[in-house]
Amino acid sequence: IATMMLAYMPESYVYATLREMIGDTSNFLPVCLKDHYAWCKTYYFFVKRMFPQAYKVMMLCGAMTVEGLDPIFKRFFRTLLKPDDVLHFLDIFLVEGCKAIFRLSLSLVGLLSKNELKTINFTDATSWWNAIKAITLSPTFSFQKHLDKKVYPRFGKATRRYPKRRVLSRMIRYNEQWALDNMPVYIDQTPPKPMGYIPGKPIILAKPASVRSNLVKWLPVALKSTKLDLIYSTENDGRSLSSFYEKCKRTKHTIVLIEAMTKSSNNKVIIGMFASQSWNVHPTSYGDGECFLFRADPDAKCFHWTPDFSSGFDDIENQVIREQFMVARNEYLAMGANADGTNGLRLDQDLNQGESYPALGFGNEPLAGENMKSFEVGTVEVYRLVRDVDGKAVDGEVDDSVWNLGGM
Repeated sequence: IATMMLAYMPESYVYATLREMIGDTSNFLPVCLKDHYAWCKTYYFFVKRMFPQAYKVMMLCGAMTVEGLDPIFKRFFRTLLKPDDVLHFLDIFLVEGCKAIFRLSLSLVGLLSKNELKTINFTDATSWWNAIKAITLSPTFSFQKHLDKKVYPRFGKATRRYPKRRVLSRMIRYNEQWALDNMPVYIDQTPPKPMGYIPGKPIILAKPASVRSNLVKWLPVALKSTKLDLIYSTENDGRSLSSFYEKCKRTKHTIVLIEAMTKSSNNKVIIGMFASQSWNVHPTSYGDGECFLFRADPDAKCFHWTPDFSSGFDDIENQVIREQFMVARNEYLAMGANADGTNGLRLDQDLNQGESYPALGFGNEPLAGENMKSFEVGTVEVYRLVRDVDGKAVDGEVDDSVWNLGGM
């Protein structure tokens, strides 16, 4: 919303509008496609009631369509009024909200006389708004006089013609169903842009763009604009859980990539897990519902954790097992659990052997394959997430002095 408004308003007006919108967003702007269509339908209604002849002309030339009303509801009159007049209007808009938009836009329709409606050749929406601009941008047009006589007159029939805020709100709500029935449904089929990574480090498993494209689809929205930064690799830091924990103990939000060696040496499966907390040896299970399991390549799939609302208070044991998100012991680490002691994904102490079973809460398949519940482990890599904007870790900077316990 801020980006859209900055294209047509000074920063001070954007700030003031957003501040006012905190209390009641719908009173100022249509903030989604459904709202936008409902506002346009409401505008149709009042133009038809107040200016029936102009309504017919606008319908014929295409100005009375959602796209045809862009100069009003998407461009804030920037193409229809002089710059100083737009700022003047914005002062009113900050006080009156959508009521001001409807009042001004309806008054502009009334600028064209019946004779002009008959004689001007309106071929499309642009020609309609060009006829309006020929009046509003002329040197003789006074915006203040227009406000006094047409938009906010003190006396006369015009004072009763414009809809009040309460009527507008009611009409917009009434037209929401029409909006849902008529607005287009967009399905974005654009492949996601792969996550970037910090260069200069010997990454292996995250190197393929397909792996990083899948990861960015599965991450929480707040973490999508990030890059991968390698913090642990069996190729460089040793193959042991102690090394794994040492490298990961200060970092939340990590992605663990594991190379599962299948029976055929030519086929390797990249599987893994996203941890919402740091990996530390812990006496109990921990983490939260942001954790997820995945297979990155081939046949990429993600298995997010889901709560079970059907179980009652008597099913405490099942709920405790379901909430074993992260398990970190000296002997193994795992994510997800079952009553029989198996896990959604588990690695042994030497990071040589792994296993994957369907786990309560995650509803995952055996990640390495249906016939590969146990597998040998190849390369293991752990990545932290750093922001694209400033290159800093999403968990903030770590003060090494806090961890230096020498002399204590």
